[in-house]
Amino acid sequence: MKAPIRLAAPLAAASAALALTAPAASAATTTIRQETATGAPYSGNWQVATVGALTFSVDYLGAKVTGSCDGAELRGTVQSTGPGELTAASIGACRTSNGLSSPPTDLDLGEMPDKSGSVAYDPVSGGRDGVLSINGGLRFKMEGKILGFTVTCYYGFRTGGTDGLRFDVYNRDNPNRPLPDRDDAQGRSENITLVRQSGSSGLCPSNGTGSGSAIARGESTPGSGVFDRKLYLTS
Repeated sequence: MKAPIRLAAPLAAASAALALTAPAASAATTTIRQETATGAPYSGNWQVATVGALTFSVDYLGAKVTGSCDGAELRGTVQSTGPGELTAASIGACRTSNGLSSPPTDLDLGEMPDKSGSVAYDPVSGGRDGVLSINGGLRFKMEGKILGFTVTCYYGFRTGGTDGLRFDVYNRDNPNRPLPDRDDAQGRSENITLVRQSGSSGLCPSNGTGSGSAIARGESTPGSGVFDRKLYLTS
């Protein structure tokens, strides 16, 4: 049974995953569409689910500690013009090479002061089609023994110096998408920083870096909870 975990006011979701603030420098408009570049605008529930493990590493006492989580899932609502809100998040079982671990966990959003976010059309030649940003203070807990002491560690997410998660978004026909065998809108981040949070033992590694890939879908039938609608990001 998944155990709840408290959240403070960036993963390990995310991912997530993938909720959502457009970069201020982007002047392009944003339209999320159903299926293709010419499809009807899509507003409604969405799901971002990682594909494969989320991986991360930290430097601790002069040695590199590696870790992974079985995956993450984010759910929320989104308007076709990009603004959205996070409504649920979960993370799979996590483990590190120095003995920390956590069970599959449904994250408690009750004390998360900012659940907002956005999808922004912000293409880069030869790369992404947009950006998915998740605001707020998602964090997860790991426990184990370090140097013979039982410790509890809390980690939050930061991307590019900003608290929260940020993913590059690729359309389903973008040849540069991270999962070329998957016909879906996709997200990828290789610049996630795990930041030790208050309440952690002093023996917990302080910071680390993480990465992961995910697919994003909407619902064909609104409110069904079945995420089978492919999405496409345009201006």
